[in-house]
Amino acid sequence: MKLGTSLRFLFPTSEQTYSIFRAELDAMPPGGFIDRPMGALSAQEQAKNLLEIADAVRDANLDTLLVGDHHAMPPGYANAFSPIPTLGQLMPRLGAMTTGAVLLAPFYHPVLLAEQLGTLAAFAEGPLVVTLANGQGDRQFAAFGITQRSRAGRLEELVPALRDLLAGEPVTTQGRYQQLEHVQTGPTARVPVSLWIAGTVAAAAERAGRLGDGWLSGQNATRADLVQQLEVYRESAARHGRPTLPVLRRDIYVGESDREAEQVVNQILTEGYRGGGLDRLLVGSAETVVQQLEEYRALGFDHVMVRHIVGEQELILRSFERIGKDVLPRLHALEPLS
Repeated sequence: MKLGTSLRFLFPTSEQTYSIFRAELDAMPPGGFIDRPMGALSAQEQAKNLLEIADAVRDANLDTLLVGDHHAMPPGYANAFSPIPTLGQLMPRLGAMTTGAVLLAPFYHPVLLAEQLGTLAAFAEGPLVVTLANGQGDRQFAAFGITQRSRAGRLEELVPALRDLLAGEPVTTQGRYQQLEHVQTGPTARVPVSLWIAGTVAAAAERAGRLGDGWLSGQNATRADLVQQLEVYRESAARHGRPTLPVLRRDIYVGESDREAEQVVNQILTEGYRGGGLDRLLVGSAETVVQQLEEYRALGFDHVMVRHIVGEQELILRSFERIGKDVLPRLHALEPLS
C-alpha cells in the first residue's frame, strides 16, 4: 500500500485572516466548505516551512508528494503558492520520489502547461503526477474571464492534448475551448508523467476512467460515496480500455496517542475546517491510523494521498516522523491489491 502527501499551499497573511475565513464559512450554504489558511504569516517563513516539510516527507520515505493550486487570492487574506515553481524548488530535496501537482485544469492552456511540465521533467529524478481538477469558486473563474459551467468541458479538452504534447506528438484539435493546428512543443517529458483526474462525484469518477491514468477521490466523500464512485470509475476504465489506479484522498494527523490526536483535531473542527467530521479524516495514534487505512484498502484503495489537518509546523513534522517510523513500514509490507 502506498502513501503520499499533498502539501498545504494556502497560508494566512494577517491576524485577520481567521476572521475573514469564519465570515465566509458562515455565509456558505449547508455542505459547502472552503480551505482554511493555516500556518505562519510571512511568505518567507511559509517558504522556509515548505522546504522543511519536504525534507520530513523524504526522511519519512513517503511514496508521492503533490503541491496544490489556487488563484486570485487577495493578498490581505492569504498567500496561495503557485504549484509549478514550488515544485521546482522542492524536487531537488526529494530525489527519486514521485512528485507532482494538483492543478485546476480550466485555467491552463495545454501548450504552456506541456512546456512547464516538460521542463520539470528535464530536472526530475523520479516520475511526475499531474492531477487535474475542475475547481470551484466565482472569484477564481471571474479572474480568468471564464464561467464555472465551462470547467468540465475545458478539462476534457485539455487532457488528450496535454498527453500528446508531452509525448512530442503534433496536436490538432478544434474544440470549443482549445483550437490547435499541428502544434508541437518541448521539452518532451523524459520521465513518466501520469495524468490523474480528481473529483468527488460520480461524473468525475467516470471521466477519470475514460481519460485518466488514475482517479483521486474527494476529501469529503463518504464511504458509501467512495464505494459507488469506485465502481463507476472501474466500469468506465474497462469500457474505454484504460488502466485503473484509484487513489484515496484524506486529511491526516498522527498523534502520540489517540487522545492527543483527537484533542488537537477536535479544536480545529470546532473552529472550522473543510466541512467534514472525524469520520472522513485519518486521526489517531499510528496504530489507529494504520487500522483506518487498512479499512480503506479493503474498499479497494491501495494508494492514499494525505494532507495534514494541522497548520502548526512542529505538529506536522512530528506527525510525519510517526508516519515514517510507525505507519509506512506496515503499509509497505502489505501485498498490492490485484
